Amino acid sequence: MSENGQSQIGQILRDAREQQGMTLEDAAARLRLMHRQVEAMETDDFESLGQPVFARGFVRNYARLLGLAPETLLARMEGAPAEPTAVSHAEPPLPRSWLTSPWLILLLLGMLVVVAAPVALYWWLNSEGEDDAGSRVQQSAAQAPPAPVAVPQPVAAPVEAPLVAPEPVSVPPDAPAAASAEPTEAGASVAPETPAVKGVLHLEFGDESWVEIKDASGRMLYRQLNPPGSSVDILGQPPFDVVIGNAEQARMTYNGRPIDLKPFIAVTVARFTLEE
Repeated sequence: MSENGQSQIGQILRDAREQQGMTLEDAAARLRLMHRQVEAMETDDFESLGQPVFARGFVRNYARLLGLAPETLLARMEGAPAEPTAVSHAEPPLPRSWLTSPWLILLLLGMLVVVAAPVALYWWLNSEGEDDAGSRVQQSAAQAPPAPVAVPQPVAAPVEAPLVAPEPVSVPPDAPAAASAEPTEAGASVAPETPAVKGVLHLEFGDESWVEIKDASGRMLYRQLNPPGSSVDILGQPPFDVVIGNAEQARMTYNGRPIDLKPFIAVTVARFTLEE
């Protein structure tokens, strides 16, 4: 600050005090300063007031006491702040959404892998097993000769022996009555033995299914690839050896009693022995 500018500060303060009829002692008392401090301000001896910050504080209070604008005087003193620099306010950063957090994305990817891996493995194992079973069924169907559809074998009706009328025999009047009963007993026919009771298997197919059934003697009763929506009845002597491909799509009853195939299914083929 030039000496000319600083001299104006003291002169302005002194002129304002004198115009108001205020003595140095009055100003010092009202400012609660010493007489020499007020006189130093009016003579522009700001160095005797200590640090510039203290000198500026004394001038500010003195100017307010005299009704002057302190900013005008402070701007002429040493240590006055330079022209204010324009400050550009940067736009605050946009808040980051939790959905874009890299940790959340990694967590979601990890959960997806944990869930998808067992499902993919289960699907792959099942599809491989079904393909193998289907290929085996198709190979067996191609190699096996076509078998006729099994139908219930009719039970042979008992053949009745023809009754032969006995020749008339002359019987004395005094002959015992038992003699007349002999021709009737002789001409009576003997009833044939009742055949062994056989079991009836009934199968219904919701989808294409290969079936093989053997009876107690090991004789093949039925061996055929069945189309969807078909059904078949097999009559034979138990126990039966049963093989059913694509068993989940088949329904079975034995002598009218439902048979649950699920416990016997391995992959897609059910193999079991059906007892009486």
